Amino acid sequence: MTNDVAGIVLAGGLSRRMGGGDKCLRDLAGKPILAHILERATPQVGKLALNVNGDPARFAAFGLPCVPDSVEGFAGPLAGVLAGLDWAAANAPDAKWVASFASDAPFLPTDLVARLREAAAREGADMASVASAGQTHPVFGLWPVSLREQLRHALTQEKIFKVDLWTARYRLAVVDFPVGEIDPFFNANAPEDLARALMHLGAVPPVAKDEKFPVGLFVRSAPPKTQWGETQWTPHSVIAGGAPLEPWSKVREEGETTVWFAGNHVLELFVAETIMYKMNLEQYEPGIYVVLRRDPSLPPPGIVVRHVSASPGEGEAFSVDGEHIVAKVALPPEIGAWLADYITAYHVEETFKKRKRSKIDPRKGFGKGAGSNDYGASFAQKENQS
Repeated sequence: MTNDVAGIVLAGGLSRRMGGGDKCLRDLAGKPILAHILERATPQVGKLALNVNGDPARFAAFGLPCVPDSVEGFAGPLAGVLAGLDWAAANAPDAKWVASFASDAPFLPTDLVARLREAAAREGADMASVASAGQTHPVFGLWPVSLREQLRHALTQEKIFKVDLWTARYRLAVVDFPVGEIDPFFNANAPEDLARALMHLGAVPPVAKDEKFPVGLFVRSAPPKTQWGETQWTPHSVIAGGAPLEPWSKVREEGETTVWFAGNHVLELFVAETIMYKMNLEQYEPGIYVVLRRDPSLPPPGIVVRHVSASPGEGEAFSVDGEHIVAKVALPPEIGAWLADYITAYHVEETFKKRKRSKIDPRKGFGKGAGSNDYGASFAQKENQS
């Protein structure tokens, strides 16, 4: 902990992908996401505040100052950074820097601030930010209190709301963090992300590598293409381990489309299908084949999940009758590893054997005795009858 760095957790967004509300207050392994973040962020700074909008009473349990945006209209993370700089200037006089933390990243590095300060000093930079796996994460940054008026002018007078546009004016040090079992800047933006976070924390019991794997299924609905058409339903995604959601609950809206949680299901493997699973993994984009069917007898939305499979053959079999909606969705890496282990354990590569045929004796015609197949015999029989 250092007194010349204050901290601000940016929790002033709208959380549209999580269905609205404060996503940082969602439960993760028995405590709010925000609690996980505070455990990691608090030891790294001298003083810490929350950037929140609306009634601050909902954050009272955390015992931290709540600082609203000074720029109206949910102006994005830069408005939260400005709120943190203003708060630090008034309440942490020893702070020369403000470190910002996203409120949806429960696995943020515990050496984040130390590495940002080191990089800024080493490179003579005005500010610092982070990257991982080839992607930058501008919400995590180290900002000088001395630039707060320049930031205020950029937001209020120039209407610059994108972090990258503002930082491009200054010397920015970017610290690259390695990715282990999970990206340290993994963010729980949607319910399916919560399920993955639970698995990383070990809150979801590990699945034995047998022939069954629980999965959570998400589907998308879209308006009809014509005024006489029906609502369009398509599989959207699958997550390993299932999700702690009620079936057919709305997850988020994307324009005119809606993403729904279609319930937890079981992906089952069979030894006889290993060649198909192998073909799946060898594709450029391996996937899970999801089969839906309309059923007007069911309550809304009137859609039933007919099958979930890792076999391209099964997916094709359901697609030929025209009664089912079949689509391939992305293969989660956990399921891909489990599928590869299953293939290694049970797949037996069959060698191709060329079938031998006897030569046809023209004196015996086209019957079986001539070495032809049954089709030849039946063809000869029809010819004799005509």
